[in-house]
Amino acid sequence: MSIIEKIFRRRRKLTDLSLEELRIEEKRLEIRENQHINQIDRLEKQREETFNQGAKTKSPPRRRIYARRFNELSQRLGMIERDLSRVVKELMTLNRVRVILERQRQIPGQRNVLENLSEKDLGRITTLLEDDRISEEVYLQKLDLMLGVVHEPAYETQEIGSEGMEVLKTWEAMDEGELDFDEGLKEASQAQEGGGRRERPEAERAEEREAEPN
Repeated sequence: MSIIEKIFRRRRKLTDLSLEELRIEEKRLEIRENQHINQIDRLEKQREETFNQGAKTKSPPRRRIYARRFNELSQRLGMIERDLSRVVKELMTLNRVRVILERQRQIPGQRNVLENLSEKDLGRITTLLEDDRISEEVYLQKLDLMLGVVHEPAYETQEIGSEGMEVLKTWEAMDEGELDFDEGLKEASQAQEGGGRRERPEAERAEEREAEPN
């Protein structure tokens, strides 16, 4: 049974957890996270190969076989994606709890926000953890709101770091067509080396939009 399950079944209190326990559990979840990612990568390659095989053949019976395999792989991918989302949320939860406990030990008189969590709050967190329709970003926002640290700078971007936030912004720019892969990789590398993602001049973006075919 994981620490998260022990907490939500009221067998342990958040304030009873040691920092070492939390670190060990975080490492265990990180291993599971990597295992899920590897499974997803492998299944995505298999699904792509299956799609290509179906596209190459002209035989209706064989295409039905490939279509069935494609559907099975898609279903397995969906299951692992949902499991991965749960693992990421659990990891976010433990990370946040550990950071709060560390700050309380570093700063004398720091208020113990974890003691204010009611059984109703833990029930709400459990519901958010189990709802795969709720993204990790929304989950963390709601978690911080319940913990009372939503506007405290010390906890902002704690999960993925400032460089991670810059990479997310770069990917969003690529989604919008503002950057291609090579440009995005260069932007992300420059941001990590020293100072955030460079905003592209509006004139430059306007020229690119005008050059795009209608």
